[in-house]
Amino acid sequence: MRITQKDIAKKLGISLITVSRAFNNSGYVSPELKKRIFDYAKKQSYVPLRASQILVRNKTRRIAVFTSTFPSFVWDDIERGVRSAAEYIGPLNYEVRFFRIPDFDTEYYLKTLKQEIRNGLDAAAFLCMRMFRMKEIVTLAEKAGIPYIFYNVDDPETNRICYIGTDYSAGGRLAANLIGKSLGLKGTGKVLVIGINEDIDRMTDGPDINAKRIGGFLEVLNGRYPFISSQVEYINLKAKTGADAQSKQFLKDNEGRVDAVYFVPAYTGGFLDGLAAYDYRRTITLLHDVNDRALHCLENGLVTALVFQDLILQGYTAVRTLENILESKIRERQRDIEIVHTLIFKENINYLTNHYLLSQLQDSVNFEKDLGKSGCIPN
Repeated sequence: MRITQKDIAKKLGISLITVSRAFNNSGYVSPELKKRIFDYAKKQSYVPLRASQILVRNKTRRIAVFTSTFPSFVWDDIERGVRSAAEYIGPLNYEVRFFRIPDFDTEYYLKTLKQEIRNGLDAAAFLCMRMFRMKEIVTLAEKAGIPYIFYNVDDPETNRICYIGTDYSAGGRLAANLIGKSLGLKGTGKVLVIGINEDIDRMTDGPDINAKRIGGFLEVLNGRYPFISSQVEYINLKAKTGADAQSKQFLKDNEGRVDAVYFVPAYTGGFLDGLAAYDYRRTITLLHDVNDRALHCLENGLVTALVFQDLILQGYTAVRTLENILESKIRERQRDIEIVHTLIFKENINYLTNHYLLSQLQDSVNFEKDLGKSGCIPN
């Protein structure tokens, strides 16, 4: 038979209210006594019922997840994960709201966060992007006493509790190892790397995803595969010609001159156009981020591999982590959660096909679209 908190109290010779305080983290219980309670509960395979904890709390907890708008396919996946987590914790008296903040619109970001705080926000997950003035945003949350985490992009210098996302340098290292090993038998080779110089194009301070990816790539390529040379070209977002046109021009200029191409940014349209227009069928081609067209090119052999980070899992984990923070009432820094990169080839593309099919089925069963300017989703 399943034991109860009353049984634990009787066995340990303490009051029921003390046991309840230990499991609900409410009121004072000495660390030594709490350990005795938890150790005995673990020995007896006791797990507190979440439903009873919710009744004790008798309060709806509100979580907000903030993201950007471009590229939309990235935030669509984050949203799928957020929706899945919101469905899971909804019966436990949680309300989860999802906001797509227009790019570079810090004022709207701040306005939305202020409104959520006035509505009783309990915790938040922030997308820490260079296009927003993040210092002002996190200062607002800290003044309101709101615990917050970062996901997808990190800023460890803040008072965030943890980061949930990938190590972008590791993504670059993974790409370099694939190219290095593929060209190893040949004993020579040249790689074209296409990125964005955010030191030139940035409007605000913050982490530089492109620099991290390229840095990790060159670290491994130069250190482990010195027989491979590299040429790095940067897209200039301030140029009259757009990012797509510049990507395509880089491929045109290097047609037949390189053995591999590593494309770093999320602006994949021009890059894929260039692969289709010029002769890169026998060239190793890698890019980050996954959208329908990239998958189509992978299936047809135009792209060799995709460096995949599970954005659905990031969105889901962000919400569940905030739930855990609120339930445990732990506000100090916790261990970061890393979403490990995966290489997707034509041969294992079913991994993504099944992944997205499952999330789409869950979307259709559990939720209806309700997106305004902010993309706010009431749970």
